[in-house]
Amino acid sequence: MSEGELDDEAETITIYELLERSAESALEFQRADGSFPPGRNYTYDEPETPVRTTSHWTVTLSEVYDITGKEKYREAAEAAVEYLLGDEVRPHGYTYYCRDASGKDHCNGLIGQAYPIRALAYAGPILERRDAIETAEEVFTVHPFDAELGLWERVEIDGEKLSFDRTLNHQILFAAGSSKLASESDIVADRITSFLDRLPANMELRSDGLLRHYVRPSPTDVVKTVFRSSRHWLLLLNEAVFHYYSRSAERRKKEIGYQPVNLKGLAQLRLQFPEHSVWSNETIRTAIEAFDANECTDVSYGSTTPGMSFSLAEYAFSADPDRITSLIEMDLDDQLDHESYLLTSDTVSDFDQSASISLLVELPEYDVCVGP
Repeated sequence: MSEGELDDEAETITIYELLERSAESALEFQRADGSFPPGRNYTYDEPETPVRTTSHWTVTLSEVYDITGKEKYREAAEAAVEYLLGDEVRPHGYTYYCRDASGKDHCNGLIGQAYPIRALAYAGPILERRDAIETAEEVFTVHPFDAELGLWERVEIDGEKLSFDRTLNHQILFAAGSSKLASESDIVADRITSFLDRLPANMELRSDGLLRHYVRPSPTDVVKTVFRSSRHWLLLLNEAVFHYYSRSAERRKKEIGYQPVNLKGLAQLRLQFPEHSVWSNETIRTAIEAFDANECTDVSYGSTTPGMSFSLAEYAFSADPDRITSLIEMDLDDQLDHESYLLTSDTVSDFDQSASISLLVELPEYDVCVGP
């Protein structure tokens, strides 16, 4: 078969059509309580609750309802929202119960909370659910924010404060997931603004622009913070292990995998806070421009959809339509099931992978090739 004949068979649809086809298939496995089957944390192979997958599908279903006006998507989105508002997922009324891994917190740090906050903040206005927006604000404000340091603390599901989340992508994605609330709440807007003010000082880059995995506030700021409260002593550990991780090939591999995750979060923040001065900061610009999506395809760590993550960064910072669609198609070529239009994976849970289509709701109605 000639190359021209292959091109003739390739199907081109819009991102909106792709979202609807994927959502249509997802309706078949939404459960009676509104949730979606849980996945597993693919980096550490730990069981998760349905919070993450349900949060992602809440965003997609709400967006597809907003696009199409079809009642079946509204009903499915409403059911997912009801699940996320239920007592089962916030058993003590504080943070979401996201994982059950021995020796680890149940809240899954800030990242576990970022997804349901994003879901409720996204779905609330579309579905006219003020209770969804208020719950998202409540979970956001439960997390103490240190304005001097520019970082949030983790909070366990029973309300126990667990000190700062030291993982950079967790801090970025918590801010990004909460950013749609900024128009609803001055507290949210002020804290995210302070976070962005301090972000360059809390980030560390390798010489080639690769973002380090952990936040790295200045030693002076760390000492002052630990002096104010000894429970933040883990910040001192960052400094102690910094040079060890600088020489670790495995840590570098992990950081490469998480580069698109960090860029995705920065892109979401840029879309909501476009005028903030941080976007002209040299550290931020270097991180954005340093790596190509093809360098970040090891799904043992980080993003399982690096092309889509980079496409959002491209949209937020450069807006080259051809580049954006080619990045999306990089993932679709390997992951899209052409019968269900769900994303699949050989290495991670299909429930996790299919739910990640929600990333595309941030993008305009570009055409993408989904053909074989």
